Amino acid sequence: MRKNDAAGEGRYSPRRTAEHRQRSATSAEPADLPDSQRLHRCWVEIRDLHDGSVRTLTLQAMRLVHLGGKRGDPPPPDGQVLRLQDDATVIEASDIEDMRTQLRSKYPDETHERRLHWQRDLEAEQRRTAARESLIQLLAEAVVNDLLREQTAGQKDSGTT
Repeated sequence: MRKNDAAGEGRYSPRRTAEHRQRSATSAEPADLPDSQRLHRCWVEIRDLHDGSVRTLTLQAMRLVHLGGKRGDPPPPDGQVLRLQDDATVIEASDIEDMRTQLRSKYPDETHERRLHWQRDLEAEQRRTAARESLIQLLAEAVVNDLLREQTAGQKDSGTT
């Protein structure tokens, strides 16, 4: 799989960089996030070399987190799964190399061209930031309400004795 920077979907597109700078100067976007916290929309484009038809398949990355287990047993390590929905078939892989191998066997080089595309998903980053802020607000309100209840209960107890 090859990335397609020429079409503007890749990481180094000058047009997207200029748009990004302009938008981040005018709105409250999470523009300065480290690479590890940036969200990207990914897809694989498969072009049939015989008839020129193009199929676009969305690539999903999922983190597997193991919750619970027997006491005293070390928890299994967290994992990652890449999933590609192709008509009725689902292709799952543990990493991008495994995905590439599976796609190459299903769509051989002689008959198909495969390209991996990605684009930073600023809307998803904004939704995640808003969700975190809402969660922090809810937790802060719950802590304040608990403290107020404890103070009120403490004042009632000291007032009755």
